[in-house]
Formats: sequence, structure tokens, C-alpha cells
Amino acid sequence: MGMRIFVGGLPPTATKDDVVRLFRQFGADEAGVVLPRDRRTRRRKGFAYVELADPERARAAIALFADFAIDGKALTVCAAEDRPLKRRRNLAVALTMCAAGIGMFSTARADELSTDIGLTLNPVLGGIHESFNDSTHVPPVPIPLIEARSRYGPFEVDLDGLPPIASIPSYNVIQGHTSTVLSLFEGVVRVWDPLHRFSAGIGQTLYNQSTHYADAVEVAGSGETQFSRVTGVTYQAGYGAPFRHGRFEAVFNYAPVMLGTQFTIYDVARYHSRFDPEQAEQIDTAVRYTRAVGSRSDMILGLRYVNYTARYNEVHGGLSDRNVGLLPVIGYRTRLGH
Repeated sequence: MGMRIFVGGLPPTATKDDVVRLFRQFGADEAGVVLPRDRRTRRRKGFAYVELADPERARAAIALFADFAIDGKALTVCAAEDRPLKRRRNLAVALTMCAAGIGMFSTARADELSTDIGLTLNPVLGGIHESFNDSTHVPPVPIPLIEARSRYGPFEVDLDGLPPIASIPSYNVIQGHTSTVLSLFEGVVRVWDPLHRFSAGIGQTLYNQSTHYADAVEVAGSGETQFSRVTGVTYQAGYGAPFRHGRFEAVFNYAPVMLGTQFTIYDVARYHSRFDPEQAEQIDTAVRYTRAVGSRSDMILGLRYVNYTARYNEVHGGLSDRNVGLLPVIGYRTRLGH
């Protein structure tokens, strides 16, 4: 049995084809899209209903488009029966699993609960960014990541976040002047073996990116801005062991299928906005060494490798975005509570 979703906040010019392109990667087609009109004026009401055959893919669409904006106006995407205000926000598959895991482990002692929070700087070394027609080197910008970790018995929740705090400018001959704003959320729930050496986990990764091309050649020298949101399930394997006066840890994260949409608007009003569904995969692996500094804090040193590739669904699998980089990690974290 399928699932019907509500899509509110659409611009008045949105057509059925626009809505289909927006949700096609989740199984939408023209027959399953309804754009209601006002009975008196015959104008579209600014919302749509989309029938999706697979409920799981429908829920993935709801998670992906939470807080997604078109022309500065936020979309409302939820199950049809929850319209218009009761939008379900899926922060991550990992958080749901965390609640279930903690409930299962309710016999653990309260003094086993510990929480850390920290900040790491991750400069990109030798980073390469590729798009459908160009390849550039990423400047060694020290990317700040906020980290939080909570452990209860063998269960552990790891959260990483990059807020959209700054725009990164760049220039090359093909793309001209560009500026990019990136935000990231990663949440993983993992379970350790009794010796706390090996772990397995599952979670969610979410990217938001906007890039402004001031000299876009596609529209005769006018600018354009591309907004992209991609999300998917991440699988993790880990290893940890005491080392000297600290602890060594290694993790391997793999997100085999990440779904998203690239939304493009142009500085010149006569050019229509466009939607381009994407599919991506990512490998993210890291080794780290943490050493105690005092009784409640740790210093963090490490190395991280990221390989992210996204392709357009409808342009013969053409390359949308590829980012590869090696990131040294240096940071500090402190334990909360008693």
C-alpha cells in the first residue's frame, strides 16, 4: 500500500512537471500528482499531493525536504493526514535506534552514562572538487566540526555537525568566481563488544550546500545559485584500543545510496528555475588518537579521508559533484556531568 504526502509552500508558477521532477527519485509520476486550484479564480493554491507507491521512499522524501526552501520560502512536506502544521522531522535513523537501544539496556547502572562535547578543526589537504565540466583544488580551509558523544553501557551515540557559518570563495577559468556555503549533520548509533575493541553502527548523513556562480556562462554571463540537499543511511565499522597514555580509534563509514535534489535559480528573472534529482555515495574513514588532559578533557589528533560522489539521475548519470580530500584532525573535548 502506498503513501500520500502533502507538499506546501510551492511557488504559484510551479507545475505538475516541476513537482514530478522534485520527487521522481522517490517514485513520483504525473498520474500520482495533484495540484489543487481555487474554484473561483482557477489559480493554483500553492500546494500539492503526491502519491508514492513505496512508504519507505515516501518517508525518505519527507526527511530529505524538511526545511527545504524554494525562492526563500520553506516547503512543508509531510504525510497527507498531518497537513499543514504537524510536519514530522526525521533528524536521523540513528537517534530512533538510540532510544530503542537505551531502553533495551535499561538494566545498566546509571553511573555508566557519560557524555562528551568537543570541537575539531579539519583543514583540507590536496582536496579536489569536480563537477560535470570542471575540476578545481579545494583551498586548505580549516573546517570546524562540533562533536557530541554519549555512551550508555555498550551503546554509543556519535553526532557531528558543521553549521552554515561562512561562505568559501574561489575562482577558476571555467567556473569564474564562486562562493559556497556548506552544512553537515552526521549521527551514528554503535554498539561495542564486551572488551570495547570492535563496534558496528548505523546512522544518517545529511548535506546542505549552496554555491553561487557569479559568472555562469549558461545564461550569457549572468549569475546562478545552486542549492543541494542529499541524505542517506550510513553504515559504520570501528576499532579501538588503549595506546600509551590515551586511546587509538579507527572508523570506516560507508553511505551506499544518498538521495537528493539540486535546485537552481538564476539572477536573471526570465530564466526558469530547475530541479535536478541526484544520487550519491560516500566513503568516510578516520584514525584518531585521544589523550587525557586533566581529569575531564581530551586532546584529539587524527587523520580523515572523505570521498563523496554525486550524479544526476536524469542527465545520463552525469557527474554532479565529487569531493575528495585528506583532512588532518586536531581538537579538544570535555566530559559533561559528574
